[in-house]
Amino acid sequence: MTAVETQWIPARHLILGDDPQLRVFAEISLWYKKIELFRKGEDERMFLHDPTPEDLTVHKSLLQRLIADGEHLLSLVRQVGLPESTDGITLESAAATLELLQADYRGWHAPMPAQRRQCILQAAFPDVAYRSNAANPAHGRADALGS
Repeated sequence: MTAVETQWIPARHLILGDDPQLRVFAEISLWYKKIELFRKGEDERMFLHDPTPEDLTVHKSLLQRLIADGEHLLSLVRQVGLPESTDGITLESAAATLELLQADYRGWHAPMPAQRRQCILQAAFPDVAYRSNAANPAHGRADALGS
């Protein structure tokens, strides 16, 4: 340990505790519990029922927070690592969970532009003619002609 690192020990200890890896593991474990609770609410409010505008607002806010927390935690894991026995929690598993949250955010709150959606549909189903859903463009889908 260098002289400069030694001078930072009190701040590092206050921020990361006696065992930084264990502290980060505890925070990631709590993050996973938050995600589990969020998913239960999401299932109830967003899938089993038609979400209200207020549901969408709360959902968006909670997802943004979970994503920000996940990004912060991944940064900490990259800095200090994780303890050896972590019940299957790894940098890779946390990164994959964060990617799923980001994909959910995009799916619910950042709809694909109509032109991009139409290009994908035409590439996937070249024999079907598509038109954009002009009656409800925010609905995020294209309807096949004649359906």
